[in-house]
Amino acid sequence: MVNRFEVAWTLVVVGLLAGVAAYSTVLVYHLDSLPSNPTEYVDVTGHQWYWEFCYPVNGSCFNSSYDAITNTVSGGAMWAPPGAVVQVNVTGADVIHSFNIPQLGVRIDAIPGRTNHLAFTVPNAAAGTEYLIQCTEFCGTYHGTMRSFLVIV
Repeated sequence: MVNRFEVAWTLVVVGLLAGVAAYSTVLVYHLDSLPSNPTEYVDVTGHQWYWEFCYPVNGSCFNSSYDAITNTVSGGAMWAPPGAVVQVNVTGADVIHSFNIPQLGVRIDAIPGRTNHLAFTVPNAAAGTEYLIQCTEFCGTYHGTMRSFLVIV
């Protein structure tokens, strides 16, 4: 004989799981959506072992080389104004890299032959503030030097 308590309990659990599934689906859809009018576009390419930042608006590209001894970057960094919505289009030139700005919670894989898109809002920080950009996917011998900075301009 079927116990009414067991039927009620089962229906409550099924309803709860269906609600969580529906909410999660909507949330993931909105998390992956890109803004309709970002302030800045940056094409990022991961190379062994440096980042290349290209700005399609003015056609300029910069290769960012990191010096671990002085903790500085030469050749250019990623620049953005405070409060800007930045869309990054990330790909890899040779092996899989991972574009990561840990202080901002930004992370996306750079895969050769594929372009991944991500948008984030730059904090309202003072000009000259730097946020570390690093590769978090082991990409070879000099993986530890694959760093750059997001510089607030």
